Amino acid sequence: MTALITKHRVAFVALIAAALTVMASLAAAQQFSAGNGLVNESAYALQREQWKKGADLAMKALRSGELSPENTPAAYNNLCIGLTRTGKFDDAMAACTKAITMKPRQWAFYNNRANIYFHQAEFDRALAEYYKAMTFSPGDSVLMQNIALTLKVRRDRTARPSGKRLS
Repeated sequence: MTALITKHRVAFVALIAAALTVMASLAAAQQFSAGNGLVNESAYALQREQWKKGADLAMKALRSGELSPENTPAAYNNLCIGLTRTGKFDDAMAACTKAITMKPRQWAFYNNRANIYFHQAEFDRALAEYYKAMTFSPGDSVLMQNIALTLKVRRDRTARPSGKRLS
């Protein structure tokens, strides 16, 4: 009988230890830092098409020194989007490339770098980036739409008579 009680006691202690480990893991996952919050604020600003504010918040997050390693590529990506939409293509390209370097299998980062090329009318380079993104997210509807649009705009621009400007 004593052996059975001891066996149950050991099992109970092991169960408690496992529960405490899980609780400690959950608590660590819920840690908050100002930098991580700024990345979220940046994303919200970008969703509301507040491009400069989104870029500024992403830059503030990057400069805070408080970003988690998981959020740093997202901050660079947010910066890339905001800078692209404000026409600062060189800085946007640097931010996108940094995000890709840090997380090279994230399709959205390649999509955003492709968007820079699209805005600069470098359609072949844009298509190469969109196709690269497709290797990480095959059949993605955003990528399919961007590819179709890029092909159409490239075709339209090469088919127009020389000397005529697009409006």
